[in-house]
Amino acid sequence: MKECIYSKFILDGRVADCEHFHPVLINEGISLYEVIRVIRGKFLFADDHIKRLINSSRLARLNIWYSEDEISEMIRRLPDLNRISEGTVKIVFNFINGKKHHFLAYFVPHLYPNHSDYEYGVKVITYPFIREDPNKKIWQPGFRADVNEIIQKKHVYEVLLVDENNLITEASRANFFTIRHDKVYTPPADKVLPGITRKYVLLICKKNNLAVIEKDIHVNNLKEYDAAFLTGTSPKVLPIAIIDHLNFGVSNKVLRLLMDQFNRLVEEQVG
Repeated sequence: MKECIYSKFILDGRVADCEHFHPVLINEGISLYEVIRVIRGKFLFADDHIKRLINSSRLARLNIWYSEDEISEMIRRLPDLNRISEGTVKIVFNFINGKKHHFLAYFVPHLYPNHSDYEYGVKVITYPFIREDPNKKIWQPGFRADVNEIIQKKHVYEVLLVDENNLITEASRANFFTIRHDKVYTPPADKVLPGITRKYVLLICKKNNLAVIEKDIHVNNLKEYDAAFLTGTSPKVLPIAIIDHLNFGVSNKVLRLLMDQFNRLVEEQVG
């Protein structure tokens, strides 16, 4: 699968043809990255994503060489350059031996949930993997290739990452939540990549006086929960119907409230 799609991308501040894109540009060295969803030509929560990218650089002790405004200005050229109004844009700062190497911004392949996924939920499976320094968003091509292969082979939407203590931390591209007795549970922030969608879901919970409990979620305790869902750039708020062989309620009232209010927030942002 091609990494850079459509016709144009940004390379070190200049417009380049996607035919000249090569994976080595992001696979060598260390690549800090973000992905941002584009809806009707507008970038969703772009400022949040760019700020998180800058935070990743601080945690990794790597200095990015463009300002927030410069990054924003460059990526906002992509929809018009490619005549695309819907999709996902990836931003990458690549470093070789700790020194700046390349900046890239481009549209990547995406697979958004369909109406049936939101209505009936998706199937996910658990997968043993420990993400080092989860608060930093660093590109790991080997991990991504392995996960994509498992997802295709098992015919599931996502995998939930499980650590050495059988605790679920997050999904490969999303954060993980459960619901029990109208209370919302999610793994502690220091053990996951603090997602932008996660942030807004937590704000919606607060607005609606829903209790949120950050706690470890053990695989063996999943059966205690009424519902489960993913949050992320592509899935937004997505119900989980099955984890391994356990079934979860996809019509849970708290889950549906969160889905509805997040969708309203998205419309406010891009409307």
